[in-house]
Amino acid sequence: MTIPPGIEEGMALHIPGKGMASLEAGSASGDLFVVVRTRRDPRFERAGADLLRQHTISLTDAVLGTTLEVPTLDGSVSVTVPPGIQPGEVLRIRGKGLPEFGSSRHEELYLRIEVAIPAHITREERDLYKRLRAIEKERDDSFLTGK
Repeated sequence: MTIPPGIEEGMALHIPGKGMASLEAGSASGDLFVVVRTRRDPRFERAGADLLRQHTISLTDAVLGTTLEVPTLDGSVSVTVPPGIQPGEVLRIRGKGLPEFGSSRHEELYLRIEVAIPAHITREERDLYKRLRAIEKERDDSFLTGK
């Protein structure tokens, strides 16, 4: 039995003539219906044929931008995180989701970016953050709104 790519939890496959025969002598075999159960991949959440993944980056990487190696179903890809990305922002990686059922087209992998705020910092880091605060106060608050 071949399971088609992109099949979803609960879908039923119809296999003619492979079910049980009737109790009547000489009757033909009935049809078999197989209800599909899927195994979860812990690296992803599934939404139809789209895949979702969360990735946490440092505050510095959120401000300056970075490049991430992101796992996909067929290896990993490099993803550019733009400077100034906000917590909860989602990046789309085209064609790296599951195949669409009944099609050879692959859907998207969505990467939700979270930003880790350090709970413990060194004295040097504290001094740098204080210096950054002073620089921010010297200019107007437009950096908060991006305007």
